Amino acid sequence: MTHPHGIYQVVGRREYRGHKPGETFVARLDMNAAARAIKRGDIALLEHVNHSLDSGRLVLPKGWLE
Repeated sequence: MTHPHGIYQVVGRREYRGHKPGETFVARLDMNAAARAIKRGDIALLEHVNHSLDSGRLVLPKGWLE
C-alpha cells in the first residue's frame, strides 16, 4: 500500500534512496517502508501533497482544435 505523495526530509546521518542528509524530496512511498524509515529516524514527513486539477485553468494548445 502506498502513502499519498509527501514532502520528506532526510534527517538521519546517511542517504535515503539517493537523497543526502538534510535534503528534502517529494515522493510516493510504500506506507510500511515510510513508517519504518520514520521510526528509524532516517526521514521525516513534512507534509502530505494532494494533487488536483483546476478544471477552470485547463486549456488546449492554440490550433489544437483547428
